[in-house]
Amino acid sequence: MRDYKILVVLVCLIMSSAYTADDYSKPTPIKKKTNWECLIDAVIEVESGGDDSAYNKRERAVGCLQIRPIAVREVNRLLESYGVDGKYTLDDRYDRGRSIEMFSIMADQVECCEFISEDEFFEIVARRWNGGPRGARKKSTIKYWEKVKLSYYEKQINYNK
Repeated sequence: MRDYKILVVLVCLIMSSAYTADDYSKPTPIKKKTNWECLIDAVIEVESGGDDSAYNKRERAVGCLQIRPIAVREVNRLLESYGVDGKYTLDDRYDRGRSIEMFSIMADQVECCEFISEDEFFEIVARRWNGGPRGARKKSTIKYWEKVKLSYYEKQINYNK
């Protein structure tokens, strides 16, 4: 019994010396999200409410970013034109990581220059995501952008406190 008590005391001493008071007083660092990550999260929220298995039967849109088959074909066409191996499948739309990759590839198609702000670029990306290549010029995508913008600003505040 005495040996057991000594063992318990030793274990407690070892455990207590492993952590100092400073270890408990320091807040755990929280990774701040970039503006781009906040935009993606906002589009995901507006498109699917964050549901990776969301399905819109009418548009045949699937996943957290509600990707339609034509978007998958377009991404694959772009990759082929760049000489990049690898293709996306329709099932990749259910995978959040692969969906974000496709979103980013489509966003790279927005011609940008130093004359527009980041917010203007994000608006173009979001409106084109919703309305196709000419989406940034369509009145029908303005309400969509307003929803994304509201979510985007909320996420910036919440993620980067």
